[in-house]
Amino acid sequence: MRAAATTSRTMKGRPGPRFDIQALRAVAVSLVVVYHFWPHRLTGGYVGVDVFFVISGFLITTHLLDHVPSSLRDLGEFWGRRIRRLLPAALSVIAVTLAATWWIAPATLWDGTARQAVASAIYVQNWFLAGEAVDYLAADNAATPVQHYWSLSVEEQFYLLWPVLLLAVGVVARRRRMSVRRVAGVAVALLVVGSLLCSVLITDASAYFVTQTRVWELGLGGLVAIATPRLGRLPAVARLALVWSGLGLVAYASVVFDHATVFPGSAALVPVVGAALVIAADVRRGPLSPLWLMARRPLQVLGDLSYSIYLWHWPLVVLLPYALDGPVPGVVKLLGLCAVVLAAWATKTYVEDPLRGRRPLGLPLRRSFVFALAGALIIGTCGFALHRESEAQARQTAAPSSTEDPCYAAAALSQASCAPHGSGELYLPPLAAVDDKSRLFENGCVLQMDDTSRRTCTFGSDAPDATPVALVGNSHAAMWAPALELVARERNWQVTAYLMYECYTVDRPVELPDQAATKACADWNTYVVNRVAGGRERLVVVSNRYYRTMAAADGDRGESLELARKASGRVLKRWVAADKRVLVIEDPPTPPTPNTPDCVAANPRDLGACDGSVKQTASPDPMAAVARTSPLDGVEVLDTTTDFCRDGRCYATIGGVVAYCDRSHVTATYVKSLTGRLDAATTAALGN
Repeated sequence: MRAAATTSRTMKGRPGPRFDIQALRAVAVSLVVVYHFWPHRLTGGYVGVDVFFVISGFLITTHLLDHVPSSLRDLGEFWGRRIRRLLPAALSVIAVTLAATWWIAPATLWDGTARQAVASAIYVQNWFLAGEAVDYLAADNAATPVQHYWSLSVEEQFYLLWPVLLLAVGVVARRRRMSVRRVAGVAVALLVVGSLLCSVLITDASAYFVTQTRVWELGLGGLVAIATPRLGRLPAVARLALVWSGLGLVAYASVVFDHATVFPGSAALVPVVGAALVIAADVRRGPLSPLWLMARRPLQVLGDLSYSIYLWHWPLVVLLPYALDGPVPGVVKLLGLCAVVLAAWATKTYVEDPLRGRRPLGLPLRRSFVFALAGALIIGTCGFALHRESEAQARQTAAPSSTEDPCYAAAALSQASCAPHGSGELYLPPLAAVDDKSRLFENGCVLQMDDTSRRTCTFGSDAPDATPVALVGNSHAAMWAPALELVARERNWQVTAYLMYECYTVDRPVELPDQAATKACADWNTYVVNRVAGGRERLVVVSNRYYRTMAAADGDRGESLELARKASGRVLKRWVAADKRVLVIEDPPTPPTPNTPDCVAANPRDLGACDGSVKQTASPDPMAAVARTSPLDGVEVLDTTTDFCRDGRCYATIGGVVAYCDRSHVTATYVKSLTGRLDAATTAALGN
């Protein structure tokens, strides 16, 4: 994350290298790298990225204040230098990473890596990830080895817009005969305040990546640069207080923060203000000064390599487990760190350094834009090739007849003569399984958690005399639609789907990621329970995944589960009292692996590696539990354990079909193989 040509700067006319900034770079990259290699040892190490943002904002603003752009030519020269400075190393690492992904990683990682590589090459990776972050079904997707380019994308967008802002500041300052620093201070302060408010107010999953929640961090560094002349008059005692306070804030955030910390939000003020204080201090040598350590050569070299280290470390973190077919031992991680530093040194020496200056390699600076375009096209071509290779491996084999393979899909468990994994041939390979979902997910029939609409979808029979049926629950109800639709067409049913992500069906609030989602879910459940109770539907098919706690349960899972049972029981009683017949489809087991298709793709010769015991895969289902233990007239339970497990073991691949499209959602292909089971269960629930 090298942001300027040098860390040399003048404060109050004092020239000299900023050893403190170079050391701060070293600290920042060390926090990020240690966090990624040992996330449980340094839970808040991710704040190193925020430290980098502040440094970049300070250095770029300092440079632009010394050379305030006044024409398009000035802007072009600035952008050309940034291209020569950043893109050669960044594109080189992307190219190597694409090749390594094809060679080492499972095929399920290829397409995501290809798409994100292209997004990274044109520096919109943060927006790409923001879009995926709010996609509930993408939550279990494995991280790609180019995912870390999101922060570089934020910086590049900053570099694109910041000189334009300074050009406008210069124009205003000249017309009003005001100081450039004064006008810049007002403009940047307003931008910082606005962006900080966005950071606090935007609470969905995209907040971590989007530019508007992050630019205030770079802007705060810019404010320090604007205030440099005043800061130069600080006494030594004040400098010491600032630098030690700043280092303390960064250290506090890196140790105390964790995944539960709402970030960036107001929490980001801790490391960001800390980094700004260190830079503002411009600490000098003295008895209590940390500069004696900051100026040490190892820290200075590490700071100088920080950009390349950042580029190289994450691909190694992601790909090393695939290369070793399992967890990475601590000794191997240490060797990996050495390899990262060596690769960073080679990149800086042979890629970065030769391209510095006004005429790098004897070429005019304007050629930088040609290089950027050519580099993006090359990465795009490589990414497209990997995408096409991914598509080729995603082709699904036509489902065999019962004569061709009597152990296909669910039959492999229902028939004792069949092996659970079937013949070993995958009719639905992992790449195809990733997108093998109920069409309800694609049609917007499953409401987002904060959706306040009352949108529903219907499927099945269109006949005027069709029997109305309700499908109720969260995404784990939607995944049963492929089989329910086949039953509905056969039985002349018209099914209305009442579905919302993560919002399981109870009569009290569910604690969702933010207050808006919690309220929307509570309102939705109230509407659905009442609507179904008063509606024409004769049969209610309900299925939910429970893993969010009940609101006001004090975070205790056991207590929350008991509250969920009671709330589920009240819902069932309400429907029974309204003369409804209810089928509760028990939530299937959840495989022990983070993502089933990834696991299967990584273990093509050992499908059992992705399986787990009944105990490992048990998924709590409060509504099924209360329906089973407190029998209600008109309520039936479909026990799905036997559809995924046999002899105490639950399977991720069954009868040649990958049974899950992510961690917990069942593939449409496998659901369809359970159509007979669902037909029998609904018939029993109706009392036919």
